[in-house]
Amino acid sequence: MGATPSLANDGICSLATSTGTQRAERPANAIGALRLLFASLVILAHSPEMLDGNLRREPLHMLFGGMSSGALAVDAFFLISGYLIAASFASSASAGAYFVKRILRIFPAFLVCSLLCILLVAPLAGADLTSLRPAAWGRLGYRLLMLKSPEVEGAFAGLPYPTLNGSAWTISYEFRCYILAAVFGMAGLYRRRGTYVALTAAVLLVSLGLGWPGAPALNPPGWFQALFGDPLQDVRLLGAFMVGTCFWLYRGAPLHGRWAALAVPVLIGLMFTRVAETALLLLGGYILFWVAFKARWKPLLTINAKDDISYGIYLYAWPVGALLIWWWRSIPVSLLGLLTFTCAAILGAASWFLIERPALRWKPAGRLTPRRNAAVTPTDPMRRQA
Repeated sequence: MGATPSLANDGICSLATSTGTQRAERPANAIGALRLLFASLVILAHSPEMLDGNLRREPLHMLFGGMSSGALAVDAFFLISGYLIAASFASSASAGAYFVKRILRIFPAFLVCSLLCILLVAPLAGADLTSLRPAAWGRLGYRLLMLKSPEVEGAFAGLPYPTLNGSAWTISYEFRCYILAAVFGMAGLYRRRGTYVALTAAVLLVSLGLGWPGAPALNPPGWFQALFGDPLQDVRLLGAFMVGTCFWLYRGAPLHGRWAALAVPVLIGLMFTRVAETALLLLGGYILFWVAFKARWKPLLTINAKDDISYGIYLYAWPVGALLIWWWRSIPVSLLGLLTFTCAAILGAASWFLIERPALRWKPAGRLTPRRNAAVTPTDPMRRQA
């Protein structure tokens, strides 16, 4: 996708995890507000680095020296996704219905945004579309079908990250997690919770080992990366997704505010260590789901709850920010972040009302009786959302 290693390790997860419009039927929760918050953190993390390639001004990175707001956001997005997508599989009438829901949720908005990046943003960023040969257009079409970020030679040339949408690379990773979620469900792992937890622990250990200083570098062949991406990111993001699913599997266990409060200082202390990301997934996951399902602060339950514009904000934030930098090279970083969020929010609302919500009307109806091997219970707080 053309991003440098710092941004790749600080990636942004797609927000395409809300799967329906039956919001009035489910118990109030803070999932929408949290996704909007994490979308904002992504913009906060990327605005300074997009200007000059320097990550060191990012607030969380300055505090902890490694973890950044973008890395925190991507982990949170995949935690939420792991929870909701397992619920989506469990409430689907069949595996085919599940995949139709997933495709309708993620593809239409992605394709429209990518086409706009190619046909509108690229020419505004210095690319010459008339010089593209048929093979180049074929590669663009292949990338769109594979949920890869679009690439047009010459766009944003000279910027630290000359890419049309440096955020969109994570969407293909998320869709691969969707596929694995169906595989796990059809294999009956959602009914064997202990086995699933053990498998999740193994993935986390592998991720920790691959990221440990001195670990051998992985250099997979080109065909592997074309199909599966960076193996380090595969394991890292799958681990976050599976931890989210573990919280869904044990959704009947109580979430206590006192334990969430105790987890905060422990997590902060561990954020300075080499196990920061693992701690973030486990302790931060507990805090996240406590806020999502137990916090009763009214704004958390209402902001971005009915009409979820967060996926659109994620999709459009990068091209908007890159265009602002392209046409105003000396833009102050605070103004860049503010204008990026404002414009991306407008485009995100347009994406929701004109593309995403109409597409969701074509979803097959989910069935609210337990699927075989799904381990659904009537007390699942997200049952109707999936």
